[in-house]
Amino acid sequence: MEKLVQVVQALPFQEREYKDRNGQKQMFASRGFLLTDGVDYFYAEMTGDYARLMKDLYPDTHIWHRVQMQMSAREFKDKEGNVRYTNEIRIIKLA
Repeated sequence: MEKLVQVVQALPFQEREYKDRNGQKQMFASRGFLLTDGVDYFYAEMTGDYARLMKDLYPDTHIWHRVQMQMSAREFKDKEGNVRYTNEIRIIKLA
């Protein structure tokens, strides 16, 4: 999906360690952004190498940016065993 947005807030770059399926230590990199399309506000993040590349990016909050995003819904069970859903929005390109 491609959309015109304004950056409301750019959150700091983060890296955290995790273990992959093979038990190997890996680093997960991410950078979050609070965005608006003029109607709705939503959170999206860059991950991996793109987050590392853009870690020092501080987009102008007064202009519109073109963003390419990948959206998905994830199913999970809460502590009581109820099925719940969450949306995930990943930024593929921010210009």
